[in-house]
Amino acid sequence: MQEQQLIALTGDKGGVGKSTIAILLAEWSLFQGREVRVIDADPNQSTQTWVDKCAAKDYFVNSPQATRVIVDTAGTSGSSMTRYIRGADRIIIPFQPHVADLETVVGWFLSVRAEMQERVIFVPNRLTGTIEQRDGIQELKNLLAEEGRGRLVSGLTNRPAVYPPIFSGRERNLFTLDLDSKVQNETQILLTSILED
Repeated sequence: MQEQQLIALTGDKGGVGKSTIAILLAEWSLFQGREVRVIDADPNQSTQTWVDKCAAKDYFVNSPQATRVIVDTAGTSGSSMTRYIRGADRIIIPFQPHVADLETVVGWFLSVRAEMQERVIFVPNRLTGTIEQRDGIQELKNLLAEEGRGRLVSGLTNRPAVYPPIFSGRERNLFTLDLDSKVQNETQILLTSILED
């Protein structure tokens, strides 16, 4: 029997893609043949709504006994140190790489113990390739190198036509659909890098 793996998505900023990435992680895990348990600890309940919409279409994504647990937390849960975050094997922090988000996520990262920083994975989201974003990502890379803890992964480009419909629910796994090859490749690279040991 596999050991339980707890993945918590968090951060002190709302609207940065925590629920989107939680859903993508669940879909990728299911596509890879791994059952998941999805817990929505965010009062907005976006991820739970997705679970319910999928179930209404006879696509059951949530397995209560699964060993991979994905927790979508509220936008301000990073500061409250919920039990999910404290106990997580991986702490995923999506952010938009501009000044306001960087100040928030870096401030949170520097405020937690080194042991917790080791488990943090930063995910840049809504990338557009601007100079500000490139500079922000470089600043974060420099900080992580200086601290010697935490990890930065590739992230997702800004694809407003692709990612929002994820929440509408479906009859089958996202990765079995005929996705644009750029979207498929980018998403698979990101999710594999988050889940790799």
